[in-house]
Amino acid sequence: MPVVRSVLTWLQAAPVEDPVEFRHAPAIQFLLLFMMVTLPLNWAYHLLLVKTPVRPDMAIDLAVDVMVWTTALLCVRLIRQGRLRRAVQWFVTAMLVALAVMYLSIGLTRQMLDQTYPVLTIVLGGLILGRRSLWLIYGLIVLMMWGGGIVDVVHLTARAYPRPWLGAANAPSMSMSYFVITLVLDRCVWAMRAALQEARQSAGLLLAANEALRTEMEARERAQDMALHAHGMETVGRLSAGIAHDVNHLVAIVEGAAERSRSLDDPAQLRALIRDIGGAATRARELVRRLTAFARRGGTSPERFDAARAVADIQPVLRQIFPPGVDVDVESAAPSMVWMDRSHFDLAIVNVATNARDAMGASGRFAVKFSWSDRGNTRGVNVEMADSGPGMSEAVRVRACEPFFTTKPTGEGTGLGLAMVKDMLVRNSGELTLTSVPGVGTTVGLWLPERGEDAAPAPLRVLVVERDEGRRDASVVSLEEMGCIVVAVAGPAEAGALLDHLADDLDVILAGEPLKGWGDLAVVALQRTAAADVAARDAVKGFRARGPLAAA
Repeated sequence: MPVVRSVLTWLQAAPVEDPVEFRHAPAIQFLLLFMMVTLPLNWAYHLLLVKTPVRPDMAIDLAVDVMVWTTALLCVRLIRQGRLRRAVQWFVTAMLVALAVMYLSIGLTRQMLDQTYPVLTIVLGGLILGRRSLWLIYGLIVLMMWGGGIVDVVHLTARAYPRPWLGAANAPSMSMSYFVITLVLDRCVWAMRAALQEARQSAGLLLAANEALRTEMEARERAQDMALHAHGMETVGRLSAGIAHDVNHLVAIVEGAAERSRSLDDPAQLRALIRDIGGAATRARELVRRLTAFARRGGTSPERFDAARAVADIQPVLRQIFPPGVDVDVESAAPSMVWMDRSHFDLAIVNVATNARDAMGASGRFAVKFSWSDRGNTRGVNVEMADSGPGMSEAVRVRACEPFFTTKPTGEGTGLGLAMVKDMLVRNSGELTLTSVPGVGTTVGLWLPERGEDAAPAPLRVLVVERDEGRRDASVVSLEEMGCIVVAVAGPAEAGALLDHLADDLDVILAGEPLKGWGDLAVVALQRTAAADVAARDAVKGFRARGPLAAA
């Protein structure tokens, strides 16, 4: 019922901090409220319905019940303030005062008809106030009982009763009965508090063990990151010789073009040479970028790229990994866009290729093929790399992706290659599959979900300020190839006149010399335009690093 749920919610909302007392708070509040309701109803029942004769000693009963009712109201208020222990102390004190008054005024015999107050006082004292308070309450109640018995003996003696000592005859049995109740309650409370203490100690030990485990896991993760980085550096070392050869070849192209340019005066031929130099420099930069990406340590930079194109781009690197007797066959495939850190993808391909080289030795075949398959409702691309090595047994295949597992001799392998590849794929919602037939070869499959086409960014609007006509034309050509909208002027004066009208329509200025009023940088981003964001600045910085204005 909604009313019952509301009452229960209210009772459980007492702001008691101690967890044990918090659990007792609803029941104690209910008990106090119950007494506040039943005491007036009990008096109304006896006086109005039963017509109980009014005796002189009933005034004492009424006064005691009023005191208990008032104390119960005060205790409810204390509990709603979070002071449950103080509330129980006040209520137990009021109950003991009431019992003392009743025993010493009307004796023991008449009090035996209702044992609610003595039992309730002992139970509350034992549950909330502790063992010492429990036995103190028991001792006080026994003294009150004997005092009530003495009062009964005095009354019987005054009436000349033949055996007045019978007035205290029930005191020993009542004392023993309450002793048993107190003892049982003491043992139960002790067992409950001991169990709670053990639970708290166990929780403390568990927290300490959990903290130690977390620290150990963090240490292991750091050690694994360091080992993975070391493995990447090992891969870089293997690639350095081959890449150095390719870089030297590109440098020779640049040097040859520069040498030919000295004997040419035709602007068209000079522009062609500049484009050749730019192309060679771009290929060299990409080659070095991949090499440094393999050795890079730090956060990832995921991007959308074509997996097939990425494998084709690093085909020269793959060729350098294998000896001349190994055929490297990279299948051409339709565009397959994926989302991953490009350097991690390249490193995964290189790691698999390195393992294949070690397995095949001086001769064999390494083939890369592409296919498409679904995982659940997600379509993805498979990059399958097969070698013609000796293959693996089932026991080795099952453990091949475990960190630090290797079949190579000591000192020749870290056992981290496939483990690192699998970890990078899983982080990007991908999967690694491994199939192998002894005597036939091994196939490693990398599956990554396809990434839909992103919205095309707005073209960058660039103002080129350059006095030299050749460099200005080369800058315009390079920027337009990058997809920029370009306006070119010959000097600061023309730029100033143009900026007065078009400043709000431009994103970036590329200047071969400082522009007055626009800072001392060769590249100035107009911060007051919405399009001059981080992506625009990064694009122009990339252009400066490889374009004709790099030396501006």
